Amino acid sequence: MSEEARLSARIARKDSLALKLAMRPDRQELIERGILHAQTERERHIQRETIGARLTRRLSLRPTQEELEERNILKRTSPAEEKKEREEKKMTLFRKLSFRPTVEELKARKIIRFNDYVEVADAQDYDRRADRPWTRLTPQEKAAIRKELNDFKSTEMMVHVDSLYMIRFHK
Repeated sequence: MSEEARLSARIARKDSLALKLAMRPDRQELIERGILHAQTERERHIQRETIGARLTRRLSLRPTQEELEERNILKRTSPAEEKKEREEKKMTLFRKLSFRPTVEELKARKIIRFNDYVEVADAQDYDRRADRPWTRLTPQEKAAIRKELNDFKSTEMMVHVDSLYMIRFHK
């Protein structure tokens, strides 16, 4: 790029920046639009103090360590104690599972009962995979379905007046 072209580009940039700055609204107009807030330093200071007071109040309302422990947020035990408790729980569950009754005991207590005869019937062997016709639709057919749905929703479907805004039309 030549020196002259670079200079003209720089001038054009400055001109466009000057135009944008010239179109910029003044402070009073920004305040009227609600973009800037018309606050004095004193008002801003008071607002910051009230926010600080609210934050301090929230920090003073923090739960104590005991409350956190009661809610199971803060752990009372050390990792070693937790591991020991877990092992004990595992052992008790293992013991309970190892003392399962046998099938004969369950039969004797009439909890379980088996039939002496088993019926067997022939079943027709067929392909259990489902037919998925929607995978074979062309884009035109899909568009026609969407159009029909939208027409139905806009003309025939009964909708309460207050719920009209919730109708979802397909694109």
